[in-house]
Amino acid sequence: MPPPILLIDGYNVIAPVAAPMRGSASHWLDVERRRLLDRLADHLDDSVRRRTLVVFDAKNPPSGTESELIYRQIHIRFAVHHDEADDLIEELIAGHSAPKSLTVISSDHRIQASARRRRAAWHDSDEWMDALLDGQTRLAAKFQSPTSPNSQPPSDSKPDQGPLDAGEVQAWLDEFNQKP
Repeated sequence: MPPPILLIDGYNVIAPVAAPMRGSASHWLDVERRRLLDRLADHLDDSVRRRTLVVFDAKNPPSGTESELIYRQIHIRFAVHHDEADDLIEELIAGHSAPKSLTVISSDHRIQASARRRRAAWHDSDEWMDALLDGQTRLAAKFQSPTSPNSQPPSDSKPDQGPLDAGEVQAWLDEFNQKP
């Protein structure tokens, strides 16, 4: 898998909609995981799905499942060699080869701080999922298609003011003691 552009804290996204021990079914967590993955697959385009990684704690992986698998083009990892998914997510953020292209989805402040340190984009889980279900895929700007309903310049960019007039050019040249 190429480096992910979308890294999702799976149980953090599930938690607001699925309280622990929800329902009477013993496999409720499997159902909630599948529901999340189906929503992602249904609302993300192919190019994003192929570069999406969802990380789950390993305490309750589906029985007979590998620690890594692919579901509808979405990569899934269970944090089997980590105390919790947060540890693996931090490791993935720290080791990402292009962190400015990465979007991290988690409401966990520890994960958000890790993303901020590497200058990765991040979103709170519930807000991001609500936007996704409303047809808005929030990703780092460079991976949005120009026709995407939520494509917009990064918040730190300035609108194009057009070319400088001769007076402005001269002022800058004078500032730097340069001749045209």
